[in-house]
Amino acid sequence: MIELGHYSLVFAWAMSLFAIAALWFSRRRPNTLRQCGYRAVTASFLLIGAASLALLVLLITRDFRVEYVAAYTSRDLPLLYVLTAFWGGQSGSLLLWTLLLALFAVVTMLQSRNRYEDYLPYVAVVIVTVQHFFLSVMLFAANPFEILEKVPLDGRGLNPLLQNFFMVIHPPFLYLGYVAFTVPFAFAIAALALRKRDGEWTKLSRRWTLLSWSFLTAGILLGAYWAYIELGWGGYWAWDPVENASLMPWLIATAYLHSVKVEQREGMFRRWNYALIIVTFELCIFGTFLTRSGIVSSVHAFADSNMGPLFLTFMGTSTLLCLVLLISRLEETRAEKPMVSLVSRESAFLLVNLLFLALTAAVMWGTMYPAFAQAANGEKLSVSAPFFNRTTWPLALAVLLLLALGPWLKWRKFEFSALARTLAAPVFAALVTALILVVAGMRKPIALAFFATSALVIVSLLIDIGRSARYEATASEISIFSGLFRQFWTRKRHYGALLAHLGVAVAFIGILGSSSFSQEHDVELKKGIKVPFGGRAAEMVEFSQHRDVNKDVVYAKINLYEGDSFIGQVQPEKHFHFKFEQPQTEIAIASTLTRDLYVVLLGWEDDGRVTVRVNVNPMIAFLWIGGLMIMAGSVYVLFPGAPKAVKAPVAEAQAQKQVEEATV
Repeated sequence: MIELGHYSLVFAWAMSLFAIAALWFSRRRPNTLRQCGYRAVTASFLLIGAASLALLVLLITRDFRVEYVAAYTSRDLPLLYVLTAFWGGQSGSLLLWTLLLALFAVVTMLQSRNRYEDYLPYVAVVIVTVQHFFLSVMLFAANPFEILEKVPLDGRGLNPLLQNFFMVIHPPFLYLGYVAFTVPFAFAIAALALRKRDGEWTKLSRRWTLLSWSFLTAGILLGAYWAYIELGWGGYWAWDPVENASLMPWLIATAYLHSVKVEQREGMFRRWNYALIIVTFELCIFGTFLTRSGIVSSVHAFADSNMGPLFLTFMGTSTLLCLVLLISRLEETRAEKPMVSLVSRESAFLLVNLLFLALTAAVMWGTMYPAFAQAANGEKLSVSAPFFNRTTWPLALAVLLLLALGPWLKWRKFEFSALARTLAAPVFAALVTALILVVAGMRKPIALAFFATSALVIVSLLIDIGRSARYEATASEISIFSGLFRQFWTRKRHYGALLAHLGVAVAFIGILGSSSFSQEHDVELKKGIKVPFGGRAAEMVEFSQHRDVNKDVVYAKINLYEGDSFIGQVQPEKHFHFKFEQPQTEIAIASTLTRDLYVVLLGWEDDGRVTVRVNVNPMIAFLWIGGLMIMAGSVYVLFPGAPKAVKAPVAEAQAQKQVEEATV
C-alpha cells in the first residue's frame, strides 16, 4: 500500500504534466493529441484516487510504519475518526484537495465535451495546472507516504478537538467550496484567452459557482457550530486568522454572485466579474497558505512547515499572469451599456460589490497586520475582536439595508414616489421594532440599527413574495396559495435568492441577539444546594471522577431551573487525555428557541464543590436557523426549472412588470 500510494502520486504528477502539454499544444484545433490530453486527465484522477485509497487502507489497518498514520491515528481510535484522520493533517488534507480537484476536472470535461469544445482545452489546462501544483507540494514537501525509521507500537492519535461529528463533515465541505471555485476561475481564464466578447463563460460556470458558494457556506456554518459546541469559550466566531481565511473568499464570491446578474441581464460589470472570480480563486489558495505556512497563530492551523514559499510563489505567479491577461483584454471586456442612473438596481449591485470588497479588505488587514508587524520590527501583536467588530459591522449593516431596497429598485431608472410607497410598511415595521427594543432597555446603537434593519428586510421580502403570489393568482384565476406555489416552482432563481436573503436577516438577529444580550455567570455549586444566578438557579446532583481507556474524566450532573420550573439536566465534563497535554472541555447546552444556557466545568475542590460558568446566549438559535435558510435557498437555486407543461401562464418578465406597476 505504501508503494502503491507513493508511485500513484508520482505517475499522477507525470500524467498531469503530459495532459497540460498535450492540451496546450492542441488548443487551437481538435486532434489526436487533444484526445490524449483528455485521457491523461482521467488517468491522473484514477491515479490520485488509487493513492487516496491506499492512504485510507493504511489508516484503517493502523500501519504505523507511515509517519502520517502514526501521527494521526492510534489503536483505540474509533473508525469514524480514523476516516477523519485522512484530512486531519497537512499531507492528508492536501491529498483530499487534489483528489477533489481531479474529480472536478473529469466532471467538467464530461459535461463540456462536444458542446464547448473551444473552451474545454483552456479550462482543463488551468484546472490540471493547479492540480499539478498540489501534487508537487505533496511529493516534494508533504508526502503522505513518508516512512518512519523507527516504527512505534502505537500512534499518537487524533487531536481530541477533532473527535467530533461536525469536524468529520466540516473540512470536506470547506475543501469542496475551496476546490470547486477553480472551475469558474478556469472558465474565466478560458474566456479571456479566447478573447470572448460576451458573458457566455458566466452561464457555463453558473452552476459551478453556486455549488462552490454553497459548499463554502456550509463549511463556514459547520465550522462555527463546531467551535460553539467544542471549544468551550461560549462563542462561535473568534475572528481567528484561519476562520477569516475562509470568510474572505466567501465575501468576494458573494459579491460576484450579485454582480454577475447585472452582466447577464444588462451586459455590464464584465471587468468586475473577471476580477472578482480571479480574486476569489486566489483567496482560496491564500486560505490554504495561511493554514499551512505557520505565518499566523491559530487553533485551526497545522504545524509550521516549509510550504509557505511554495504557496507564495504559486499565488504570486498566478496573480501576475491573470493581471497581465486581464489588462491585455480591456477592449474585449468593455461593458455593453453605460450606467445611466446612480439610483437604480445596477447601481445597488455596484454598491454591494464595493461593500463586500471593503469588508474583505478590513478582514485581510486585521488578519495579516500581526504578521506584517512582526516582519517589520519583530513585535508580536494580535488584533482582537473589537477591531473587526468596529470595522465590519457598519459595512455589514449597509449590505443588510440594500437587501431591503434592492428588490424595489428598477433597472436603469429611479422613481422615488413608487419606492417610498412600497417601503412604507417595512420602514414602519423597522421603527416599531426599534421602539420596542428601546422600551425593553436596549441602548446599543449598532444593535438597534441591526434589529430594525433586519425587520425592514424581512417585511420587505415578504411583501415581495406576497405581491408576486397575488398577481399570479389573479392572472391565472387560482387561489393565492396556489399562486405562491406556482411562482415558487417556476421562478426558482428568484425565490431561492429571496430565501437566502431572508436567512441573512434571520442570522443577523441571532448574531446581534447573542452578542448584545449575552450574560456570563460563574457559579459555585455543592451537591443538593440550589444556587441562584441571573434569575435562574442551578443544583448539582452528582460529581464524579473516573479513568477511561485513554483519559481521565471529570463531570458534574447539574439541574437547571428558571424560577420554580425545571429546565433540564446538563453534564459538563473535563477530559485529560494521556497522549495530549491540553485538557479538553466538553460543554453542555440547554437550548430553546429564545436562548441557550451554555455550561462549562471550570474547576473542583476536594470537598466536592465545583465551579461552572454559565453563558446565557439569547436568540442564538436564529443564527443556525438563518444559516440553514441560506443553505436551503442556495441549494434550491441549483435545481432545474419546472417543465414547460407546468409553467405559469404569466411569464416571469411579465409578472415582474406587473409587480413593478403595482408599486407606482
